[in-house]
Amino acid sequence: MKRLIVLSLAFLCMPIASYAASIGGAETTGKGKLGVGFDTEYIFGKDWKFKSATNLAANQTIKDIETEKGYYAGMKAAYGLLDNLDVYVRAGASDYKVKSQFFTGSRADDKLKFDTDTDFAYGFGLKGTYNLNENLLLGCDLQYRRSKHEAEGKDTPVSGAESSTTYKSFVIQEWHVAPYIAKKLGNFVPYLGVRYSDAKLDIERPDSSNFGEVKAEADNNVGVFVGTDYKLGENWKLNLEGRFVDETAMSFAATYKF
Repeated sequence: MKRLIVLSLAFLCMPIASYAASIGGAETTGKGKLGVGFDTEYIFGKDWKFKSATNLAANQTIKDIETEKGYYAGMKAAYGLLDNLDVYVRAGASDYKVKSQFFTGSRADDKLKFDTDTDFAYGFGLKGTYNLNENLLLGCDLQYRRSKHEAEGKDTPVSGAESSTTYKSFVIQEWHVAPYIAKKLGNFVPYLGVRYSDAKLDIERPDSSNFGEVKAEADNNVGVFVGTDYKLGENWKLNLEGRFVDETAMSFAATYKF
């Protein structure tokens, strides 16, 4: 059994593209157990780097792409395949505010801001742990999430009037692989980890004129996270987590185990 768990953790921690979201707690649910709960997260800031755009001149680019804020709220269901291995799904809603700056050569031109609608977001993942002793454990979380929105884009030129465009597609998709260490301290289970993450942003205008499709990727791929679980009896668990470097964010979750 331990060999299977170690092999599963090795698979989880392979250096693949990753997603920058909460792990939602350090411990697994337990073989044959079902955990259902609510989780929410707030992004205070995340930097992106411009990758490509259609119909841009050779001396034009988009810089300083930043998520000013983002919000997600939804449900999460986890099932214990083994005592130390969970599979889970997430479903909810998210929205984002993103700003950027258009450049011609070294000259700053239009400021571009995007405000998405609140739309469906989904994800899934695996979490595995290995007990070093009675109170200390190693874990790893592998997760993917995606959401697609319409977005209202505001174009503010250096001179002239501001204009608005409804963008038909605003897609964010992310993976992460997140190893961590945790220690049981009574009802608390604090943990600390490092995450390798890869996030993609794809924005598409309603027509193909003037940078019809913009693509960007996360500026930072490595971050740290710290959090704690708090157990309320045998069935309820609360979780609080903060994420830093690759993005600045906090999350809260409440889970009931059947």
